[in-house]
Amino acid sequence: MRKFGFLAFFAAPLLLSGAAQAEPQMLGVIQTASAVPLHCDGGDCRAELTSICLHQARATPTRGYPYSAFNPDAISVEGTRADGTPVRLNAAEVLLFAAGRGFTTVQVSLRDGVAEREGFANVSVRVERPLTLVPDAEVRPHDDNPLTEADVEIGAGPLRTTAEAVVDADVDTMHASQVLARMIDVLPGRGRAGTAQRAELWDTAAAPHTEVYSRTGVHRARTAYNRCYRVTRIGDKTLRGCLAEAHDEFVRDLNVKYWDTVKAGF
Repeated sequence: MRKFGFLAFFAAPLLLSGAAQAEPQMLGVIQTASAVPLHCDGGDCRAELTSICLHQARATPTRGYPYSAFNPDAISVEGTRADGTPVRLNAAEVLLFAAGRGFTTVQVSLRDGVAEREGFANVSVRVERPLTLVPDAEVRPHDDNPLTEADVEIGAGPLRTTAEAVVDADVDTMHASQVLARMIDVLPGRGRAGTAQRAELWDTAAAPHTEVYSRTGVHRARTAYNRCYRVTRIGDKTLRGCLAEAHDEFVRDLNVKYWDTVKAGF
């Protein structure tokens, strides 16, 4: 049984029932330029992080597929209690990861009960170094092409290093993606955002983070927001859906560059 500390081309979706399937891609989570606030609904506190696929040939994970951090010390967790007391928690003990939209996003959340136990008024995470995620091997048996210990070590080692040089290092694109993610986080998962929330979204969700992001990255994110605001005023497409498409396009373009680099022998 594979165990880690705490504890990625568009293939067919991985199914969690029926015949055994190959384990999905390992994912690389991009360093964040600022702390990422977790948005809480009751005791459920979560946020979206930008990620990439490390294994082109493996299946894209389905939404919600659980992952574990290979190097949990790469991400920090900080909160503030209602009385103003700052708290720093051990990521390995309190965080859960799951696939979001294919390989382009990961949902990070607090384990059940943590927010209540700590009495958090707010809590955030920050990916301080390139983070590598491994699909949970205990979800169910994977008899068809499971990840071996060697696969994991290569994915977390030379492949993640190559991704860092190609993807993480493209600051403008990664910063644009992260600004979009901060807006996506606050929009309703279902239905349409209200008129006021749509109009104020940049100022309330993006602007607080823009000082630490590159000027070009912020401009690209603002351009995407302006376009999405216009095209979603009427019709079925939501602002959240449009921003997600823009975010994922940024990531896929860079992921293709990474795959091409790996094919060339990295």
